[in-house]
Amino acid sequence: MSAEANYLLLTPEHKYPRCFCTEEEIIMAKRIREFVDKEVLPNRQNLEGGWHRDEELAHKTLFELYYKCHQLGLTISNLPSEYGGLALSPIVRYMINEELSRGDVGLATLVGKTHWIVSFMYNRVQVREDLLEEFAPKLTSNVPYISCVNISEPEGGANIEDPALELRTLNTVIAKKEGDFWILNGHKIWPGPAADPSYWDKWHEKWPDKFAGHLGYWVVVTEDPSRGEDAAGMVYHPYNAEGVKFGLPYKKCGLCWTDENVEIWYENVKVPAKYRVDVKPGNGAKIIHGYVIGAGRLAAAARLTGIATACLEIALEWTKNRHIAGKPVRERSYFASILADMYRRVDLARQYYLSATWQLMHPEIYGELWEPHMIAKFSAARSFAGEAAMFCANKAMELMGSYGYVFEMNLEKYYRDFKIVQMWLGGAQRDALDIAQGLYGPFKWAGYEEWLKARWPKKFANPKDVIEKEIDKTLSRASGSEREAERIKKELSKNAEYDIDEAMKG
Repeated sequence: MSAEANYLLLTPEHKYPRCFCTEEEIIMAKRIREFVDKEVLPNRQNLEGGWHRDEELAHKTLFELYYKCHQLGLTISNLPSEYGGLALSPIVRYMINEELSRGDVGLATLVGKTHWIVSFMYNRVQVREDLLEEFAPKLTSNVPYISCVNISEPEGGANIEDPALELRTLNTVIAKKEGDFWILNGHKIWPGPAADPSYWDKWHEKWPDKFAGHLGYWVVVTEDPSRGEDAAGMVYHPYNAEGVKFGLPYKKCGLCWTDENVEIWYENVKVPAKYRVDVKPGNGAKIIHGYVIGAGRLAAAARLTGIATACLEIALEWTKNRHIAGKPVRERSYFASILADMYRRVDLARQYYLSATWQLMHPEIYGELWEPHMIAKFSAARSFAGEAAMFCANKAMELMGSYGYVFEMNLEKYYRDFKIVQMWLGGAQRDALDIAQGLYGPFKWAGYEEWLKARWPKKFANPKDVIEKEIDKTLSRASGSEREAERIKKELSKNAEYDIDEAMKG
């Protein structure tokens, strides 16, 4: 079963409209599609190690394809030209994500991680020229590196992605500044690709001409959770930093070897001060909201659209070659209407994420990408693309019957993969809540203020409560007993009510 058939409406010339894309960008999309057809589609199952999940086969395939992506310039598409990158538009960044995901979303995600870390160092909040100068030689080297962004925590999970909680649920703490170092302590979960340093060294030693190694981790942190967004930020540390411990990769339904997810523990990890990415209070929160979460969801929308496209193409080819009473399945009205509905959802998902990307490129009109109304748009794009991918995967499998869930037909792989992409960075429910925040917020969830008071009573106690307690103490000392103090307090309260009534009459 092939997903390589050429349908006019699914070609780059027709699916990427000129109102969002230039002719040059569409030519780039065509070249990426050709690469996927030739190199990725024939190897998509090998990226998971084949039917038996062979670890070595998976990594050999992954690093060979990642190397080829790097040679095409896909990994450095958003790196500024002065640092050796291609300085291409966000439109191209998300085209890359969609086209590669049509072949394998794990490969697309690995390429996208490099886009991600570049955006943390070069953005509309700040530009870290020193870090770009340090990392650019590795990012542009002949043999590529991989990298990881470290966000979620066991206790709060997607709470970090919730703007209403103001990044106060972060528990990975930059405990203190010691000279020229920050000290990291805490616990993270789900980052990928992540593993013990020896794991990456093993693959580098095996294929040094294809895989240069792991560049390291960009970690979402806080100096003090009670200070919320002013204290939140991001720190980089090398893949083999002392004091960092890694769990074993979780065994997932999809992206089995292309994005290994683990738990990470930090115990007094010393990080040079220059590796604190954000330079001013509040900058870190803007980078987290806008570039980690907002732009991250937009990339997920493009990847989900790529998955949905692959499912549609597989279904089109299957129903073309499968017959009922001498007629191709897809030429019977019921099945034709399902395929048409699949296409409609795929194309709408694409137009939505392209529109949101174009708006991201014009902050002078639409606002900054870390603002709630923009995050709502990015969340809506991911939410709709997730529903499109789910619909296409389900309907393609129903159209194909038992053939849909067998290994050789390839559809089952996309079926397993789409749900992971739909759920990361907070998932579909988090998308919906952030859409509401952008539509008619911002607002706080019920119970948030009470939680703040319970966790940090000295900092968030009601000022009125504090004043009343001080008055009670003063009255008790002055009157000599709590009973007398209570009597005086009631008398004062009664007099105050009388004075207010008289004032209202006047």
